[in-house]
Amino acid sequence: MSEVVYRRIRRSIILGEFPFGSSLSETELARKLAVSKTPVREALRRLAQEGLVVTTPHKGAVVASLTVEDLEEIYLMRSRLESLAARFAAERLTPEDAKALGAGVEALEVQTSAGDTGAIRQLNIRLHQLIWRASHTTRLTQVLMNLQDYVEMSRSALLWQPRGAEVLLEEHTSIVRAVLDRDPERAEQMIVRHIAHLLEVLRLDRRPGAGRGA
Repeated sequence: MSEVVYRRIRRSIILGEFPFGSSLSETELARKLAVSKTPVREALRRLAQEGLVVTTPHKGAVVASLTVEDLEEIYLMRSRLESLAARFAAERLTPEDAKALGAGVEALEVQTSAGDTGAIRQLNIRLHQLIWRASHTTRLTQVLMNLQDYVEMSRSALLWQPRGAEVLLEEHTSIVRAVLDRDPERAEQMIVRHIAHLLEVLRLDRRPGAGRGA
């Protein structure tokens, strides 16, 4: 039961159902999940150890916020690790990997044309994961999967920019094309450029007075 409660609360935080800084009441969570406070308390303790939750004596737990400095650290790590994964993917690509990546880009093209923001976001994540899988590096893939949680929490603002979805499609297509061409250097460069672009958009989105759709 404790593991189930932990995973459900964690998933809600990652998906943004509990926004940054929001209070996590043990009583309310226990009621919502139909459990006692004990597994909720244990889940919040584990989440605090992961840095997803901040607990304060006599005040309880809140969802941890990501500062600009946090984002820069996360995206620097992501750039270094994911560019390595892209290089390995280009070097170790199998026919099955190539088929999956090609299908992923085609699906992204369809949803970009349809303007389905939710589907676009999920397909963006899926394409990155397919590249990690194509790298055939178990430990590197696991580290990137763990880092993905924080990337999700940052809620990339690129989709809210003019032509944001189209830009994402262009960047992901360039990355996948480099991998399919078995060009490690270009694949690495395209990933670094893509992640640098995302970080720049996030920096702008976090400026005082900045807002989506502004």
